[in-house]
Amino acid sequence: MNRKSTINPITALYCRLSIEDGSDNESMSISNQKTLLKDYAESHGMPDYEYYIDDGYTGRNFNRPAFQRLIQDIEDHKVNCVITKDLSRLGRNYIEAGSYIEVFFPRHKVRYIAITDGVDSDKKEEMDITPFKNILNDMYSRDISKKVKTGWMITSGQGKFCGGPTPQGLIRDPETKGRLIIDPLDGKIIRQIYDLALGGMGSFKIMREMNRLETPNTYHKEKQKDGYLWAQARIEEILHNPFYKGAHVVCKSHQKGIRSKVVDRIPRSEWEIIEDCHEAIVTKEEWDRVQKLIERRAKSFHVKRTLYDNIFAGLLYCADCGSYMSPRHEFKREAVDRTTKKPREMMDFVIFSCSKYVQHGKHICPSHKLECRALYEVVLADIRHHAQIASQDPEKFYNDLLEKVEGKASEVSARMLKSLEELKQRNKELDRMFLNSYEDRSKGILSEKRFSMIADSIEKEQAEVLAKIADVEEQIEERSAKAKDVEYFADEIRKCADITELTDELLHKLIKRIEVGQTQEVDGEKIQHLKIIYDFVGELGSDYEAEFINGNYCKSKVSLLPAE
Repeated sequence: MNRKSTINPITALYCRLSIEDGSDNESMSISNQKTLLKDYAESHGMPDYEYYIDDGYTGRNFNRPAFQRLIQDIEDHKVNCVITKDLSRLGRNYIEAGSYIEVFFPRHKVRYIAITDGVDSDKKEEMDITPFKNILNDMYSRDISKKVKTGWMITSGQGKFCGGPTPQGLIRDPETKGRLIIDPLDGKIIRQIYDLALGGMGSFKIMREMNRLETPNTYHKEKQKDGYLWAQARIEEILHNPFYKGAHVVCKSHQKGIRSKVVDRIPRSEWEIIEDCHEAIVTKEEWDRVQKLIERRAKSFHVKRTLYDNIFAGLLYCADCGSYMSPRHEFKREAVDRTTKKPREMMDFVIFSCSKYVQHGKHICPSHKLECRALYEVVLADIRHHAQIASQDPEKFYNDLLEKVEGKASEVSARMLKSLEELKQRNKELDRMFLNSYEDRSKGILSEKRFSMIADSIEKEQAEVLAKIADVEEQIEERSAKAKDVEYFADEIRKCADITELTDELLHKLIKRIEVGQTQEVDGEKIQHLKIIYDFVGELGSDYEAEFINGNYCKSKVSLLPAE
């Protein structure tokens, strides 16, 4: 039973236990500490006492609820004596523990007793060794911390989820420790985000779409007036997270020191990723495709007096130097087209130029000047052209693309499968040869020296055969992945046969890059060529040539540079 006096200062019986003390250490349990402290206080004439208990708090950090309450009571002159089981119960940080024992407690005329360590501040001779014991407790804490961290790293290195909040959309498997499963509600939301990204949307547009649909964002605890709002940074974090393809990231950050609160984040390029560790919300192919789309996408750019949403951002490059084609606003252009008598759209005021030319001038690279409207119409025409071909005979279109990417697909696949079978057969033969040699050695037919020579030769050849098997299997897997990519592209472009406008989602879904050539004069006419490189399949080529006559867009003569 706790006893507390409201008139005279009391004795504080402080108990602390953390996971670093070990769950099987009964002597450290809170109940045993309370019993020991109670018996000591009552047997030494300290009947007025109160318990201060921190259960589950590390000794390296003094920001514990009960300990902070104890400090406040000491400052309010409610406590005149503090008793702990040993010095480590007060804390394991020797610097802070020493400051409390040697500075704070004496300043407030508080007696400190650590029972099992034989420390009593009223007996000065017993305090001489106290700093050394605090150092030993600190070293013990460091050692335990290293062991715990090593255990976590080993477990994480096995692809198991150790602790902390799970990624949104995934929850812990109640039946298998360290394994994640898909959350029924949030998993659908994560899938929705990836579907929007696969559809060509950037993180900003996905954010706006999620907020427009009022999709709940359970990751944020603070509820806004219009529901849980999504942020662009949160969308980008989700799209980059390998956990959603079923992979596990061993470590994303590390703490600089045991006492340091500074955490260094490990760059994404240096993450150690283990594949196939738990249920996946998206396939590996879908996740990889999203990463490619993110890498190519660039932000919209600001121009004077307006904002142009650059749908070609991240796609347009100079054919000569490879630099990005940067847009600028042409203010001198009239607001009404003289030929069509129609008001010009924002696109009609934008012109692209080689960024290296813009920065360093024409002595480094020509301007490669290209009107945005001309670019728009040519790309739209080419996409529709190939989409119509794909719609007329989908199977032939797919096979032609596959042959373009892989060569004669059926012939190459047959050769690779035959080669793989031959290599596996040879590996079995080598196994049999080794067993036969071993039997001959056992029967005395082969000498030890001769057997060693034969065994070494077999092992060397077998190592080469196994390496070739792995290489061929990898090539077969790559071809299978390419076939899936080609199938994806064929399905997507077939949907574009009747489109009337381009969007950044569509462009980033279909096109890898567009290269702009320098304007050339041919027979008195200025001609400029474009090269469209489609995602997964490269250049498709066209049966007409791309031309911009005298710097003006002429729809009747529009075409693209034929594929090489």
